[in-house]
Amino acid sequence: MARKTNYWQQRFGALNTEPYHHHFDVRQIPELDDEGFAYLLAYVKGINMLDLNETEITNASITLLTKLEYVNELRAKGCAEIDNDCIADLNKLTNLQFLHVKDTGITIDGLLQLNQLEKLKTLLFSAHDVAGIKEKLVQLKTMLPQCEININSKPYSINAIDLFIYAIKKQTVTYRLKIKNESIVQGWSHWLIQPSESYIEAAAQGPYSIDDIEWLEINPIEKKVQGTLIPAKEIDHTEEIIKLLEWLWFPYVIRDGIISVYLLQREL
Repeated sequence: MARKTNYWQQRFGALNTEPYHHHFDVRQIPELDDEGFAYLLAYVKGINMLDLNETEITNASITLLTKLEYVNELRAKGCAEIDNDCIADLNKLTNLQFLHVKDTGITIDGLLQLNQLEKLKTLLFSAHDVAGIKEKLVQLKTMLPQCEININSKPYSINAIDLFIYAIKKQTVTYRLKIKNESIVQGWSHWLIQPSESYIEAAAQGPYSIDDIEWLEINPIEKKVQGTLIPAKEIDHTEEIIKLLEWLWFPYVIRDGIISVYLLQREL
C-alpha cells in the first residue's frame, strides 16, 4: 500500500540536501515505495551507485531517475514491481555502466530495446529458459558488444561464430566456403546459416562441419539493381565487416577486395 509523504517525513525527518552521491543505498528500507523514494530523492542531482534492491518501488521510480543528471550504476534486484514498461526510461539513463535487474519483471525482450546504453559494461538479469532464448542472447550481445552478461547469477558466454553468423546476415554480401583439401569451385552464395551448433551452410555449399572449413570468403560489394537501363549501384561493406571481425578477434586477409576469414571457436 502506498504511503503518504507525511509518513516519510515523520520516518526520516529533515533530508540530506547533498546533491551528488557516490553510493545512494536504500536497501535497509525494504518497505520503500515510490512516494518514499521520491521524498528521499528530492534534492538529489546525480548518483554514481544506486542500490534499490528488494524495495517496493515500481516503474514510476525509474521514471524519476530520468530527471537526474546521471546514474552510473543501478541495482534493482528483486524489485518485483518493475517490468518491461520501464525500458523506455532505462534507455534514457545513457550514463549507465552497471545494471542489475535480476528477479524483476524485465525480460530479454525488454532488454533488447536498450539500444541507447552504449556505456553499459555489466548486465545482470533472470531467465527461466536460457537455452530457449539463445538467438535473442546473441542479438543482445551483438547490440551491446562490450557488455558482460550475467544470467541467473552466472556469467553467460556466447560462441564467437554464433555472433559472427548473426551479425554478418545483416549485410547484403555474398559468401563461399574454402573446405580443407579442396579447391574453391562453387559459386557465390547470398545466404549463410548455422543449421546446427557445429555446422555452417551456404546457399551453394554444405552443410559442412566447422572443423572442415579452412576459411570463409566474403565479397563485401553489394550490387543494388536500380532498373533495367541503369547500372547497378555498388555499396562497399568492407568497413563494417572489418569492424565486426576485429571485435571477434577473427584473423582475416583481403586479396583483390575479397575478405578471407578464419573462423575461431572462442567464447565472448
